[in-house]
Formats: sequence, C-alpha cells, structure tokens
Amino acid sequence: MAKFRFAFLLQLSVDRREDASRLMQAAQAAWLLARSKLEQVDGFRNEYRARLANSAQTGMSIGQWRDYQLFLAKLDGVADQQVFEVDRLAQEYERRKNDWQECEKKVKAFEALRDRHNQAELRKEGQLEQKLSDEFNSRLGRN
Repeated sequence: MAKFRFAFLLQLSVDRREDASRLMQAAQAAWLLARSKLEQVDGFRNEYRARLANSAQTGMSIGQWRDYQLFLAKLDGVADQQVFEVDRLAQEYERRKNDWQECEKKVKAFEALRDRHNQAELRKEGQLEQKLSDEFNSRLGRN
C-alpha cells in the first residue's frame, strides 16, 4: 500500500487541534470562574443592601448611612468591573472555540483524504489480486 502523502499535514493538524482544544478549555474555565465571582459579588451586594434596609428601619446615624452608601458604591464598581471581565472572557472563549472549530475542519478534511486514499489503495490491491488470480487460473487452464 502506498503511503498517504499528507500524513505529516494530518498529524500537524491533529496537534494544532489538540493545542486549540487546551486553549479553549482554559478560556472556558477562566470565563466560568469570572462568572462565579460576579455571582458572589452580586450576592454580597444584595446581602449588604438588605442589611442597609434593615438598619434603616431600626434607625441609624447619618454617618452609618454614608458608610453604607460608600461601601455599596464600591461594591457596584467591583460588580461593573467584573461584568466587563466576564464579557471579555466570554469573547475570548468564543474566539478560542472558533479557532478549535477551524482546526477540527482541517483535521476532518485530511482524514477524508486519507480515507479516500486508503480506499483507492484497497481497490488497487483487490484489482491486482484479481488479475493475479485470473492469470493463475488461465495458466492452469492451458496445462
């Protein structure tokens, strides 16, 4: 059987797909972690607002009110930054996913070429075996 001419390119494509897969998985993990942190910040912010409402009902000084408001403003800023980070990481994940899909297409194309090559080689071998068998039977018939 003749060697598949594009075996090196197929292996190179498989290696690149594996690298792209690792990068995509890392990007996905970072994105999911950032989403988790955002959920934590939102939970803490909601908890702190509930504390503020409870304290406001029982009575609080203007200084305490100001401190609550300042801390809530800081939490809002942190949440805004985290939303930005989640969006950035989601875009990075999508980019890495698209890269992986492109690599996957190349691998599939080379695999299809390899499969066609192997089928053609098997046909050639079958034809050669048939030819040899026909020649052998022809010689047997002459004797």
